[in-house]
Amino acid sequence: MKRDSTDFVVIHCSATPPDLDIGRDEIDVWHRARGWNGVGYHFVIRRDGELEYGRQPTKKGAHAGAAYNNRSLGLCMIGGVNADGKPESNFTAAQWSTLLGMIDALKLVWPDAKVIGHNEVSAKACPSFDVQAWLSTPPMLSLRKAVPSNGGT
Repeated sequence: MKRDSTDFVVIHCSATPPDLDIGRDEIDVWHRARGWNGVGYHFVIRRDGELEYGRQPTKKGAHAGAAYNNRSLGLCMIGGVNADGKPESNFTAAQWSTLLGMIDALKLVWPDAKVIGHNEVSAKACPSFDVQAWLSTPPMLSLRKAVPSNGGT
C-alpha cells in the first residue's frame, strides 16, 4: 500500500544490546513473525553505520502505529538497550553520522517533514534518546556542517 504523505520521519531503535550486530534481514524475520508484511522500517542503520533499505519509501510502513504509518518514514538504528535490556543511547559514531546524513537527505526531498522519535508518539523509550534535544545540540549542529550535503560522493 502506498503512503499518503510524508509528514514525519520517525527515528527508532531495534532495542538490542550493543554487542548484537543485526540488520534489516533479522528485523524482517522478527516483523514477519508478528504477522507483518516484512520489515516495517524504510531504513535501518547498522552498528558500523551501513545503511540498509527496508520498505520502499513510497510504501506504508509498520513502525509507529496506525496514526503515523501512512504519513511517515521509519528509520531504525541498531542498538538502544544495554545488556540488561534497559534503554541506553549506545549508538556508534558511524551510526550518528549516517543518521545525520539520512535526515539531511530526507529533508531535501520532504522539507516539511518533522523529525521525531518513536517515543514522541508512543509510550516506548525507543529510540532511547531525545531526538528533539539531539537535533538542537551544538555538537550535532557542528557535525551537520561537516557532513557534505551530497553524502560525501
